[in-house]
Parts: sequence; C-alpha cells; structure tokens
Amino acid sequence: MSNQTKQRIQVPDGLRDVLLEFSIAYLLEQPGDVVDYAVEFFTRLQENRKTNMVAVEAPSPDESVMSQEEGK
Repeated sequence: MSNQTKQRIQVPDGLRDVLLEFSIAYLLEQPGDVVDYAVEFFTRLQENRKTNMVAVEAPSPDESVMSQEEGK
C-alpha cells in the first residue's frame, strides 16, 4: 500500500454533524427516494440558515427603540 492509502481522512465536525442529522431524519421518515429526500432536506437546511442569518443581522424592534431612547 502506498502512503496515500494508509492515511486516514479527517472528517470535519460540521460535516459529521450535518450528515448525522440527515441520516437520523432519513431513518425516521423513511422516504421512498434517498436522493429526492436529500435535496429537500439540504434545501430546507440552507433556507433555515439564510433566514436565521437575516434575523441575526437585523435589529429587533426592541433594539431599535432602545437605540433611539439612548440617543435622547
């Protein structure tokens, strides 16, 4: 065996976590087509992350009011 085949591939924690989450969801729901399910799962995951990023970036109404009151 060459050195390349003997080396272990390191799986990043983020990849391990998302694949575990996907695997559990797949096993619980048991859909007919794994690829179709994967497309739907990862599309929802991406949409949720985008929504959460927007929510984190935009100040809440309470923060806006507090900022205006602090300026007085």
